[in-house]
Amino acid sequence: MVKKVYAIKEGYDFEKNEKVQNIIVNTWGECLKRVKGVKGATYKSFKDTNSALEYLKGEDKILKKSEGNYPKDCLHVYVDGSYNISTEMYSYALVAVKGNVVYYIESDSHSCEEGKNIRQISGELKAAVRGVQYALSKGEKKVVLFHDYEGTCKHALGLWERKEASSIKYYEEMSELMKNIEVIFVKVDSHTGDLFNELADEKCKEKLQIESKKSVQKWLMNNEIKTANDEVKNEILKIAPKGEKNIKVIDI
Repeated sequence: MVKKVYAIKEGYDFEKNEKVQNIIVNTWGECLKRVKGVKGATYKSFKDTNSALEYLKGEDKILKKSEGNYPKDCLHVYVDGSYNISTEMYSYALVAVKGNVVYYIESDSHSCEEGKNIRQISGELKAAVRGVQYALSKGEKKVVLFHDYEGTCKHALGLWERKEASSIKYYEEMSELMKNIEVIFVKVDSHTGDLFNELADEKCKEKLQIESKKSVQKWLMNNEIKTANDEVKNEILKIAPKGEKNIKVIDI
């Protein structure tokens, strides 16, 4: 039997009556004493200490857009998901931006038991995978993934326990993709006026025929957005037909 080590990101030491964070123990018994019955306990087993240390350091990879400490000189992909309770369908959307120019928009909807269980989360996980696949198809070595569901990052990095089939599949897909590209995860607060995040949100709603607040169209009444081609422009026009004059196609 392969000997394992256990990395505990958050737990509790009942003997010392104190919180436990970022420690590695050598047996399941030692781990169990610090995580059993502990609300919010986070831990994982590994075959070697180096992998366990990488897991404990993984939290450092989670950034917030409001802090602005993410790469600006590479492809940015905004992802989102939505769910229509009446049709039991979920949707996903991604918006790829580079140099403040929208290069690509993709959205779609699906109906399945997997999506029904976790609703819009299923859509955002799908969008994240498709976003990284798009970046790889364009030869990118690095991509910044903007998301509003925390699990988009934490499931991909293995920081959260995966119980749903969809999160297990997502972790496996992202792990494989991240062997070939660096993915920087950035948390965006939803519905706070971020143009590209609102664009992804409204493309999701469009696929499910859910009424939106038309934030993108309102923004375009007084502001200009640049796109790399007519295809992207037409995707924006579907949700913001009154903003056509301020959607500019530029030569790349």
